[in-house]
Formats: sequence, C-alpha cells, structure tokens
Amino acid sequence: MVKQSHLSFFLDFSWLNLWWHTYARPGDRLYIVLLYKHDNLIAIAPFYIQHQTLRMLGTGEAESEEVASEYLDIICAPEHFQSVASNLCDILMDCLFTNHHRVHPYCQQPMTAVTHITLNNYLAHSCLAHFVRKINRYFFISTSTVGTSYRCRLPSEREQFWQQLQPSFRKKMFRHRNQWLQQMQGEFKSYRYLSSLEEGIQHLQDLHQKRWQRLEKPGVFKADKFRLFHQKFMHQALLHNRLELWVLFARGQAISAIYAITYNETCYFYQSGLDTEFRPNLSPGFLSHFLLIEECIKRQFKYYDFMKGASGRSYKQQFADNTRELFESRLAVKKASNLGFAMNNKLKQARDFLLWKNQ
Repeated sequence: MVKQSHLSFFLDFSWLNLWWHTYARPGDRLYIVLLYKHDNLIAIAPFYIQHQTLRMLGTGEAESEEVASEYLDIICAPEHFQSVASNLCDILMDCLFTNHHRVHPYCQQPMTAVTHITLNNYLAHSCLAHFVRKINRYFFISTSTVGTSYRCRLPSEREQFWQQLQPSFRKKMFRHRNQWLQQMQGEFKSYRYLSSLEEGIQHLQDLHQKRWQRLEKPGVFKADKFRLFHQKFMHQALLHNRLELWVLFARGQAISAIYAITYNETCYFYQSGLDTEFRPNLSPGFLSHFLLIEECIKRQFKYYDFMKGASGRSYKQQFADNTRELFESRLAVKKASNLGFAMNNKLKQARDFLLWKNQ
C-alpha cells in the first residue's frame, strides 16, 4: 500500500513510528483506523488524539521543534478515495462524534471526548481532501492555503533538464559550476555510508545553524528533539538506501549541504545548510540543487520535489515546472459550544475578502 506512487515518505512507517516515539505526549492516544473490503486491507488512516482533537500522525508538535510533515493523507490507492472517504466519515461519526446508547463493535472508545479535527499539509486531490468534503456537513470548518509545493519533472537526459530552465538562470548555473570546478577544486560529496554519516550530519547542522545565527534566529537543529529525530531517521533512511546527504566543498571548505529523501521514484528535498559569507558568491544553494538534480536524472528518478515554500515568491520557482497548493483544515463539531469557532471563521473570511478586494 505504501508503494502507491502518490504517497510520500512522510507516510512511511519508519517516519510515523519514529515521530510518535519522539514527540507523543503522555496524554496522546493513537487512533489508527483500518478499512477492509472482502477481508482485504484497502486503507489506513493514521490518526491520534491530542487534547480532544483528532490529528494526523506526524503533526501537532511544538513549532520550535516541529519536523513539518507534508503531503499527509489516508494511505490507500486512488481508485478507493471516494469509498474510503465516505466510510471513514461514517466510522468516525459513529465512534467519536455521535452519542449512542450502544457502542459499535468496531469502535475503540477514546478516554476523553473528541470535539475537533485538525488536518495539516494535505493536497487538493488527496484522499484526505475527499474526506474533508464528506464530513464537513457535521462540522464547522475552516480551511486555508498554507503554502505551495514546488516540483520539477525529471527528463531522461540532463540536457533536457537544462532546456527547462530560464536561459539567464541556466547560464548562471553553468558559469558558477565552471568557476567552482576550475578555480576552487570543487567537490560535491555524498555521505551514503555509515562510516562517514556523522561527518555529513555535522556539516549539515553547522551550515544550517551558521545561516540562521547570521539572521539572529535559532535554527531548528538547536531543538534537541528535532536534532535527535533526524539523527535516528537519517540512519534508518541510509540503511534503506533512501538518504541523500550531500555537501558542496570549495577549496576544501564546506559551503552548502542538502538533506533529501528518495521515495517512490521521487527525491524530496527536506533541509539544507548554507555558508552565506563564502566569497566569491557561487550561489552554493542553487548550485547544490542543480548538481543533485543531475544526479537524480542519472539515476532515473521521475521528480525532484522541493516541497512547501511561500506561494508566488520562492527561490524554488527557478527549478520547478509544477506547483500544488497545500491546505490545512480545522473542524469543530456543530453544537452550541462551538459557535465561537464558527463566528471567528466567518470574521476571518470577511477580513481575507476585504484584504483581497483592496489589493
């Protein structure tokens, strides 16, 4: 099931299991729903309950240490989206959100009442989006766009990829690559063995923190849980041949690092580090992506996914030829005690409309 081409590594057991064991709080409770058809498992809904709210596994941690799971969804094949969304809606209403005199045999009763649902970072054509449309008749709902996903389709030859780029940007990349190779003893090093993994992780963390310290902000690797989560996950990904940890060197100095995960014929760019003070300026961040994309083409991947960025103003647009919106939905059961939620949502919609009208 997890090998469905539309599913990302954020829905793989290794990510979700490690997230739960790293971030789950004492009062959190797993609420995983399995759906069968004629004794065949067709869908897995990886939920948990946090403070009377049903959430997707991989979300809900503190912002300062969040791993920012994206492309979250119900795990199933696209041909089952409609039926799974409909049946999941009925199951959750029966088991969590409706008062019954008797409990259905398939229901796992939570220890506390559940009154809200929060769904983060899902795509418009996902099974989760179908589910939101099915269940919204029972809920007050607030849905908003939280960013744009940038993706590059990879052709079979790197020369075709070069032609996809804007001419001025393509010339810039060629110029910087030649300068890096010929004048700075350039090296783009992959850390794909356990013996050197700690060295690569240290380069990534140092470069990431250096960039954010210059902006007088703490980088995410300062958070103990975030750092420990990714040290463990990178080890697991390496053992499954999914880790892409690359460092760009110039004159023997590490100036850029990329941390990506390969999954279902896609390379997902997750995190980076950058020495913004290195001179001359080679656009090391752009150059690292350029070189890794060429590597992915050589290995016949289908996509290079930059994941979420700011809508309409991201450096990721320089490479991407495909964008998708990511959404967040907050739902509250339709009852008197949640009228405040509904009113706040209406006020937000009115404010957003006025801001749009006055642009």
